Amino acid sequence: MPASGIVHTIGVRCKRCYTCVRSCPSRAVKVEGGQAKVIEERCIACGYCVKVCAQSAKEIESGLPAVEQMLRAGETVYAILAPSAPAAFYPTCLGQVVTAVRQLGFAAVLEVAFGAQLVARRYAWLAACQSRAPIITTPCPAIVAYVEKYVPELVPSLAPIVSPAVALGRVIKRRHNPMARVVFIGPCVAKKAEIKDPDVAGALDAALTFVELKQLFAQRGIHPAELPESDFDGPHPGIARLFPLSGGLLRSAGLVNDLTRNDVIVTEGKDNCVAVLREMATGRLEARFLDILFCEGCIDGPHMDSDLSLFQRKEVVATYVAAHAGRQSPEELEAVLQVYDDLDLGRTFTDRRLTLPVPTQEEIEAILRKINKTTKEDELNCGACGYPTCRDKAVAVYQGLAEVEMCLPYLIDQLEANLRELERFQRELQSAQEQLIQSEKLASMGQLAAGVAHELNNPLGSILLYAHLLLKDTSRDDPHWSDLKLIVGETTRCKHIVSGLLDFARQRQLALQPTDLNALVDECLTRMAHQLGAGRVTVVRAYDPELPRIAVDPAQLGQAVLNVCGNAVDAMPRGGQLTITTRLADDGRAVQLAVADTGRGIPAEHLSKIFSPFYTTKPSGQGTGLGLAITYGIVKMHRGSIGVTSQVGVGTTFTITLPANLEARSSARGEVIG
Repeated sequence: MPASGIVHTIGVRCKRCYTCVRSCPSRAVKVEGGQAKVIEERCIACGYCVKVCAQSAKEIESGLPAVEQMLRAGETVYAILAPSAPAAFYPTCLGQVVTAVRQLGFAAVLEVAFGAQLVARRYAWLAACQSRAPIITTPCPAIVAYVEKYVPELVPSLAPIVSPAVALGRVIKRRHNPMARVVFIGPCVAKKAEIKDPDVAGALDAALTFVELKQLFAQRGIHPAELPESDFDGPHPGIARLFPLSGGLLRSAGLVNDLTRNDVIVTEGKDNCVAVLREMATGRLEARFLDILFCEGCIDGPHMDSDLSLFQRKEVVATYVAAHAGRQSPEELEAVLQVYDDLDLGRTFTDRRLTLPVPTQEEIEAILRKINKTTKEDELNCGACGYPTCRDKAVAVYQGLAEVEMCLPYLIDQLEANLRELERFQRELQSAQEQLIQSEKLASMGQLAAGVAHELNNPLGSILLYAHLLLKDTSRDDPHWSDLKLIVGETTRCKHIVSGLLDFARQRQLALQPTDLNALVDECLTRMAHQLGAGRVTVVRAYDPELPRIAVDPAQLGQAVLNVCGNAVDAMPRGGQLTITTRLADDGRAVQLAVADTGRGIPAEHLSKIFSPFYTTKPSGQGTGLGLAITYGIVKMHRGSIGVTSQVGVGTTFTITLPANLEARSSARGEVIG
């Protein structure tokens, strides 16, 4: 389905740069689903969005199908070439371009500059006779559309004179060949809208841009630079060939721009044009004549298709005008122009004002809050969204022209927040995977431990019993007494290992009851008094006195605390400081117990293994490697976590984190969970 409107967006190319939003003088671009779409009724076809789009995502309505149909049908088709053509085809001579256009099948090729010559005459007459002020020139269809839609109070100031192209179209159709079809060829996108304007309908049948003409040459295999030169069909213009340059209309009309009187304002470019029209609407301008063009002269039209700089284009056009200035005398030109004095070159204009709803300050601020702009300092006014200020953009959102998500700083903040959240999820996933691996490892080791302990317990008990009996019946002087003593000691050690295996294997259930964690730790330290030694290890208690009671299994959690504290003391054989800290987590949802020592520390390569069963850094015969594995299992059964940080030569800190809300699930007499 063909796109509607003179200009439309090619969705797959639009990359959310919002350059067209920023450049559009009529706010005719709305963003919808991330795509910048042209609003047909607001568009003035100035073509700025086409010029600035780096992705070539803006496309204009093609005139080629209609023109090719006219030529194929054998109709009499006239081509009228805009006076900016010398710069558009440079260095190819314009006479060669004329020959190429005729080869396409056009019956005649005329200069739009002759229409400009007629129009300039009418402007001279209007300036001399018009008592009211000011007058806005109307050769530029984009200026006409802008005034009609956005400053309609200036419609009475628009000069009631057609554009040069329409003037030449009327010359052809009303004086030479009423059946002819007329095709305008130039750099202007707005001409495609002008031919649809009911106020000038019928003068032009189609409009091609220079880009489209070159495409047509390529399709037909026509190379203008290889063709001989030929002249335009008459009538021929004079100085009006300067029309595409800034001030060209004034020069053609013989109007003097006296800077000391400020009677005439000449300006071009969308920003200047919008500013001068808005200023004029306020009544603060005293100039009686405004010669304004949305482009910087027609030589800067959106489809000019030239690599020359603006100054080079001016030079090329001026050189062409100078080269053809002597082809006819002023008297001869005047005689030709008088023939068309009675030709109707007038037109009317229509108030087509467009209005948009205006939000209240409260509605603007509500929109700003959606993108985290709650204070004046938050309003960066960076312009990345295409609007000059954050509040302008908020108004556009209210009016349906923009989307909240167009704010680049907001999107960056959201992206950073999402990245932080993703990193958190990755850390949690990695932790969960590590915990799962550890849990599976502990589960398999538990099953093995239960079986081994069961099989070893009875024979070890028998060995220990008979060793004790033999030791009892043997005097200390007997040479076998020391051997029996060793058997008893080693067998007792084996019983302790088996007991640890059974404890490890039986981590299946918890008997929860409300518990004061500080008191539980104190009880464990009392039981460790003999290990702490007479002042050898200094204990520092950093308890949170406001710590809430939590639901835990005191026996099992006490065992975990004993294991961790015991390891800490063992890590300080020459003494040191044991610091025990309890605190409520910042979010109030967890209680933390930290046990820190000033011992030898654990090498980084060992940290990932310390909770594995039978892994120990103690010398042979001084540890089973089950203490931390049992502790890990107990903490996990409490739905908590245990972590460790260590630095060799500085010390180690174990941190146990337990849910603070377990008490809500426990009863006064305790609850067994598994």
